[in-house]
Amino acid sequence: MSPCGRKMGEGRQQRGAPVGKRLLFPGRRDTPHGRSGSSSARTQRSLLWLLVHVWLWAASGSSAQLFNLTLSVDEGLPPDTLVGDIRAGLPAAQQQEGSGFFLSEDSDDSPLLDDFHVHPDTGIIRTARRLDRERRDHYSFVAATLLGAVVQVEIRVNDVNDHSPRFPFDSLQLDVSELSPPGTAFRLPGALDPDAGLFSTQGYTLVQPSDPPNDPAGQFFELRYGTPGPLPSPLLPGSSSPLEPLDLVLLRRLDREESAEHRLQIEAWDGGRPPRTGRLSVELRVLDENDNPPVFEQDEYRAAVREDAQPGAEVCRVRATDRDLGPNGIVRYSVRARQVPGAGSGGGALGDAAYFAVEELSGVVRLRRPLDREAQAWHQLVVEARDGGAEPEVATVRVSIAVLDVNDNRPAIHVLFLTEGGLACVSEGARPGDYVARVSVSDADGDWEKEDEATGELSVGLGDQSISLSLEGGEGTFALRPGGPPGVFFLCVEGPLDRESRDLYELLLVATDAGSPPLSTEETLLLRVADLNDQPPLFSQQHYKASVSEAAAPGTVVMWVSASDADEAGTEHAWLRYTLVQLSAPCNPEALPTAECGPSFAIDPESGVISTIRTLDREVQEAVELRVVAQDLGEPPLSATCLVSIAVDDVNDNEPIFWRQVYNATIAEHAPVGHCFLQVSSSGLWANLKAWEGMERVVSWPRKFLQKDSGKQTNKTKKTNNLKQA
Repeated sequence: MSPCGRKMGEGRQQRGAPVGKRLLFPGRRDTPHGRSGSSSARTQRSLLWLLVHVWLWAASGSSAQLFNLTLSVDEGLPPDTLVGDIRAGLPAAQQQEGSGFFLSEDSDDSPLLDDFHVHPDTGIIRTARRLDRERRDHYSFVAATLLGAVVQVEIRVNDVNDHSPRFPFDSLQLDVSELSPPGTAFRLPGALDPDAGLFSTQGYTLVQPSDPPNDPAGQFFELRYGTPGPLPSPLLPGSSSPLEPLDLVLLRRLDREESAEHRLQIEAWDGGRPPRTGRLSVELRVLDENDNPPVFEQDEYRAAVREDAQPGAEVCRVRATDRDLGPNGIVRYSVRARQVPGAGSGGGALGDAAYFAVEELSGVVRLRRPLDREAQAWHQLVVEARDGGAEPEVATVRVSIAVLDVNDNRPAIHVLFLTEGGLACVSEGARPGDYVARVSVSDADGDWEKEDEATGELSVGLGDQSISLSLEGGEGTFALRPGGPPGVFFLCVEGPLDRESRDLYELLLVATDAGSPPLSTEETLLLRVADLNDQPPLFSQQHYKASVSEAAAPGTVVMWVSASDADEAGTEHAWLRYTLVQLSAPCNPEALPTAECGPSFAIDPESGVISTIRTLDREVQEAVELRVVAQDLGEPPLSATCLVSIAVDDVNDNEPIFWRQVYNATIAEHAPVGHCFLQVSSSGLWANLKAWEGMERVVSWPRKFLQKDSGKQTNKTKKTNNLKQA
């Protein structure tokens, strides 16, 4: 390789080439797409670039020669296909020179060295890979020799017919009114072919079905499109073809009843040999027009409805059909507000249309409000059927409805309580046979005529019918008895009542007529048992025991007694008050002052809390027994008693007291040691274990007073007087 060729292999010149082009050195594969060598290679390229810039500047300033070379190659050829020789662009005298070339691309994004191999010494150009004209259709670069000759090289990529025309989508659906006039055009999308020139889309053909219908009037459609011509290059996605607009033209009027749809094939073809084609399937649905009115299945509808039918009940169903399709064939029903005159069509103040309604889509006629055959036995309606066309067609039909008479009145139950204030209650002291309430029954369907009693039920005649009244609940405590006039009964006490066992009775009165089917009415009575003061109070204990210190301050709570009353809570029958009765005498009035012999305890009348009311003294009274009386406020009042025992606990609050203030004693001179010569006693009011009650002291002659000296007694005291307690 020549030195020039080695320089070409060092790298690529980025800026400074003649006419603003980049210098490229095809001997290396580092392209402008981000590949670079080592740091040393970059240093060498920098030096080389400096030399190239100086050379190009000198060449441009001298008498440099500029030559043009145009080459072409077909797209899709295999790699290493020969494209041409750069030397062919030089004069014959310079073609024999052996110097290499410097190359410069025409633009920054030119993939010249990715798509071609350019020999730096010979100038031979070969393809580096398969070319795609639709991706890039030409390349441009400049080759310069060391002698100053410059060759502008243009490489054109020739198009081959490697693409077929293609529609934006494979199938298309069109809705066409059957009243569309001939000559109506329906715009279709054109087919795109990336190839250029003759190989692009050249025309369209309407492909007829293999077995077209035998129609003497001819075809319904034809194609109409623009004049063929070259497509723009490069062909951008979404660009329009010069053959557009492509229209499908209607030749004659359609008839949906004859054919509801038409399926067509549109074929696009290019100018290749053989031509490439693409197809578009077109489905044309013929839209129906509103040219048929609704038709009812009957000329008149007759129906019957019971007068006890509930609102919403179905009376009948009307049905109309429309041959049209879509909204034109959808039938909606309504009741005409203004009715035609006729027998029984008055409908009272409301009119027949106020009693009935028809469902809009189903045609079901339903009852809107209750009927009364006695007021009107016939109703007549006019029902409209309207299709959904822009100018709807309307049909009407008459509907006659007979009202059937039924037993539509239930018996009525009337209860009048005979208690004070008319309350639903009965005293627990009521005796069997006492009246509780007056019960009467009635039925709007007839009049009372007779009284009958059968199968344990009381019944009254009602024309040719009867009403039976029965009582459920109460477990035999209550019963119904006839009251004399037809349809009148008395609710009486049948058995003993006890509010404490059961304070509420749920009674059910059932009145049933003899219609077909029979109707019945139920009336629930919640009967409360009123309380009597028949339950005395009851203490939780019969004997309460407690203790309190004698040092307790007045007002100290000692204990709490409680009694309950089974009578109705919250009433005077269960409201208790407590009183206190002292059983034992508090003290001896002769030994103590009268003020200290009064009551020591009191009880709260509401809560039953027993507390002290003065200072206690166990030495005066060791225990107290009380009786508590609990009494309710009923009439007459009832009471109960219980026993309360309170022990007074002792505290050390008294000093011992000797029985005598002075004691005299005599002792013999020769009394032995331990001889008792005096006995003293005292009494203590302290009952604690640390005290002595009835204390006694025995004084003995101590040993130290009895000493012998030479057989004689010393300390010969014989009498001790006025011994006192130290």
